[in-house]
Amino acid sequence: MSDAFSNRPFPKGVLIAMAAMLGFIIVMIGIARLTGTKMELAPLTPEAQAREIKFLDLADGALAVYDVDTGVLVQTLPPGEGGFIRGVLRSMERQRKGFQADLSEPFHLARRESGGLTLKDPITGIQLELRAYGATNEAAFGQLLQAPPASSPR
Repeated sequence: MSDAFSNRPFPKGVLIAMAAMLGFIIVMIGIARLTGTKMELAPLTPEAQAREIKFLDLADGALAVYDVDTGVLVQTLPPGEGGFIRGVLRSMERQRKGFQADLSEPFHLARRESGGLTLKDPITGIQLELRAYGATNEAAFGQLLQAPPASSPR
């Protein structure tokens, strides 16, 4: 069996165009590196609502969420529930290990004027825009912001 393309050369125009595009990209990256040019991040809108919260693991595997300012229990996530919140906290806790801090230090949860939620770790400086993880996952943290106190101050 013979190959239908065995006697046809690859089109030189395509090769030249690809080489020109790659050369242009390499030159532009070099210019950006040498001049320090960076793309600016979109500015965050001001906070419309905020709460300092801390998380405590309970002996039964539940996760308790407290309002730092009042010391009131905001919500308790039973074992096996709140998977997205627990996943975010595992990631944040891993980052905090480098700062010799644990999960009991407070986080800053805020609803922006644009409607989005952000979770900021004041220890590491990491700020997550929770909208990026989907509406359902953002709503999980939104409940912590809006939740009325669940019990008396601790």
